[in-house]
Amino acid sequence: MPEDIAPLNTDDLVLSDFDGTISLIDTGIAVIDGLKLEGAWDIEYMWRRGEISSMECLARQWEMVKLPPAELYEFIDALRLDPWFHDFLTLVHERQAGIAVLSDGLDFYVDRLLASAGLRVCQDDTQLRDPDCLVRFANAATITEEGIQITFPHCNECGQCGNCKVEHLFRLRQGFRRVIYIGDGHSDLCAARYADVIFAKDALAEDCRRAGRAFHQFKDFGDVIRVLK
Repeated sequence: MPEDIAPLNTDDLVLSDFDGTISLIDTGIAVIDGLKLEGAWDIEYMWRRGEISSMECLARQWEMVKLPPAELYEFIDALRLDPWFHDFLTLVHERQAGIAVLSDGLDFYVDRLLASAGLRVCQDDTQLRDPDCLVRFANAATITEEGIQITFPHCNECGQCGNCKVEHLFRLRQGFRRVIYIGDGHSDLCAARYADVIFAKDALAEDCRRAGRAFHQFKDFGDVIRVLK
């Protein structure tokens, strides 16, 4: 078990995953299961085993989605965020800490779900402490009648993830004393290793246990609030 840590303060930078962390369930998995996309799970496991990159995984899986845009948006709108996330953001802003959302998913649903909760997003490193704009970085998607076009503006030479969370962490942490990482999945494994404090569940928690790395187990952002308050 990790030792007690200092409460959240203005010298802290919080980096949070989106799918399965801020959102109640992973949006990509919800699409796979909800639309019964044949073969999509095979592709998912290939990525988790490291046989293909997340870029190839995302491209192949979302290529299977044949819904018209209006129906796709309707499907996304039925998904929900962690009800404690707003309270967590309030705590972050009260303590004047920095925060950014890092997602290896697609910006169209990240932004849509955050907007449904009344949150405006931006991609400006200077606004990490801005209560009026939640900084987020994700893979870029354009929704058309012909399908979903995906680009990866934040990939790097490693080639494993479309959105390199490690590069964001090292760039954004300048000026902060402590990095707090919150996540659950395979895309969080690399970045979490460079954080000072880790909140983990599911695949990220398993990785921390195997590595003997201290972490705080969490179920929802209510658990995170109780530790950091």
